[in-house]
Amino acid sequence: MRTSISIFFLSLMMLLGSAVAQNSSFDSYASDDNVSAASESAQLSKSQKGKIAHVEKKWFIGETEVPPEAVVAALNSNPEAADEYGTGRIFYYPGLILGGVGGFAVGYGVVAWIRGEDYGMPLTLGGVGVVGIALLLGYISGNYTDSAIEIYNKSLSAESAFKIELVPTVQGGVALAFAF
Repeated sequence: MRTSISIFFLSLMMLLGSAVAQNSSFDSYASDDNVSAASESAQLSKSQKGKIAHVEKKWFIGETEVPPEAVVAALNSNPEAADEYGTGRIFYYPGLILGGVGGFAVGYGVVAWIRGEDYGMPLTLGGVGVVGIALLLGYISGNYTDSAIEIYNKSLSAESAFKIELVPTVQGGVALAFAF
């Protein structure tokens, strides 16, 4: 009974640790099926021009729902956005690896701790620290990805970020409205 509970917690921690650092926005695609899907979505994104939006775990370019590969292809079409997205990937992959290693260390450390091994508590605490670092790297990666999308979206519009408009007031007058 005690061993099965330990194995359950070990499996749970390994799963949690590997999922912790993942940025759910994009996945890495390496198989042949995904390569053809990526090239198809790249052609789709080249034919479309519109702002990238992420609504309820769905990606949109303009008004059309697209797969994540099309968003990556669109970001790669802009050199500044591609550079920012690439920087985000530099943080993403180590965070993913550290999340898996930290999750394994936490799970194995808890099992060893339950069994009364001397290294159980330090291994668990070290694993928690590594998972914390993985979370931080995932957060940083997400910020770079958001920045890349913002750069791409701003490059589509020739408008300035600062706007001054005349708007009607409740009393029937006109007022200046500043938008940033």
